[in-house]
Amino acid sequence: MADEPFYKAHWRDIDPDRMSAYKDGFRWDDAAEALYETARISLGQTVADFGCGPGNVAVELANRVGKNGHVHALDINAEFLALTKQNAAKAGLARRLTTHQCDGVSLPLTDGALDRITARNTMMYVDDPVQTLKEFRRVLRPGGLAHAVDGDWFIMVAEPVEHDAWRAFVKAASNACRTSDMGRKLYSTFLDAGFQNVQISIFANADVDGRLLGMVRNMAKYAHESGTLAASKIDEIVELVEQAMACGSYMLVSPQFVVTGQNPA
Repeated sequence: MADEPFYKAHWRDIDPDRMSAYKDGFRWDDAAEALYETARISLGQTVADFGCGPGNVAVELANRVGKNGHVHALDINAEFLALTKQNAAKAGLARRLTTHQCDGVSLPLTDGALDRITARNTMMYVDDPVQTLKEFRRVLRPGGLAHAVDGDWFIMVAEPVEHDAWRAFVKAASNACRTSDMGRKLYSTFLDAGFQNVQISIFANADVDGRLLGMVRNMAKYAHESGTLAASKIDEIVELVEQAMACGSYMLVSPQFVVTGQNPA
């Protein structure tokens, strides 16, 4: 949509290089297990995964809810939804999963349809996080849980990039997000949306193997797109990070804020 802000448009229309990188993103592993523990996904539940991407998490959720449960996978990007369907079919779980295209302004689900709704690294891109979480409440049954995981770009650590240089880099790249420091705001946003019994935890595993290098490169693209920081400064930061990776001194920490809230009865 031509009039959409960049923070939404770049997810609706993803360039081939980024899409190729995302296809294997958000694999279910031990780290994901920890991030989703407080969502308490179990057999027989009806669950939505908001911002499902290529569907790796949604397919795992479909496995966990069993034959009597169901998963609704929601995303702004049509190709992601097609990949989600393919991944569900490969896992033999196609009948347990339904895809929907939406951007979070309103959810294409009926009132009280869900036991759980999850969102990972998605809330930073929605127009109005409080309103989206109110939509989560609408589609949750009384007592149901909303579960969100999000980062905070300004408290990432990228060794060996100096603090002020990293902050300028993040600020330039932040045109890709509606709320680039969403992580720290999740807790209060859940409260403002009317959730109760809100729990928060923070995970901050250090990446020393280059797992997050793709994110840094994407941020560089966003920074170039914004035009608010000299191209030479942006390229210098990427070069520093990649050189550190090559010589074994690279470290990147991207804290993940995990918040779970209960829909009031």
